[in-house]
Amino acid sequence: MMNMMDALTRLQWNHLFSNETLEASSLVTYESGTMLCSNNQHIESLFVVLEGRVKIYTLSEEGKLRLLRLKAAPTLIGDIEYASGRNVLHTVEAVGSVTCLRIPFEVLRRHNRTVEFTEHLLRGVSEKLFIEANASSNHLMSTLEERLAGYLISLSESGNELFQAEMSQLKRKEVAEWLGTSYRHLNRTLQAFVDEGLVTRTRKEVVILNSERLKERANGMFYE
Repeated sequence: MMNMMDALTRLQWNHLFSNETLEASSLVTYESGTMLCSNNQHIESLFVVLEGRVKIYTLSEEGKLRLLRLKAAPTLIGDIEYASGRNVLHTVEAVGSVTCLRIPFEVLRRHNRTVEFTEHLLRGVSEKLFIEANASSNHLMSTLEERLAGYLISLSESGNELFQAEMSQLKRKEVAEWLGTSYRHLNRTLQAFVDEGLVTRTRKEVVILNSERLKERANGMFYE
């Protein structure tokens, strides 16, 4: 069982939260595929991701899912909603097991209005908005080859078991939608990577053979 204070100290975030805040918070572990929050949903808690990785995606103007980024601990989920008072901006899903400190917004408002936390919150929100604007622009201008190469490299850092789970044949239709393409086009592009010796694939798994060349093909289009 993870110790809350040990985890926060390891991440150097222990100074951000008051004792009263931590006493009123709960440690929660989510299984892979669990939605921490969904687009346009109303939430009343901040999620402090202490361990694991989440994927963040949104709906495009055409009503299709679009992957924004994969984010590893430590990170905050719900900070924009806490600061703005609005509903959830993007859907956040656990990739593998994810352990979070769940803090009710009301507790933060009552016990955690410190300068350190406010500055951390503002920096984080500003960075997310900048990354989102940049990612949207890059997504529109990038090719599928660049998006797929960047996704493979970003996902591979999650570990082989999670990588294979996300790239299994059953999940590739979702991956295609996140990357803004068809399942058939995704498979053609993946086969082109096979033909170039960048990856190998079977019905059950994909193996990266040349990560350096794959990074070059991504042309800076990463999802971290």
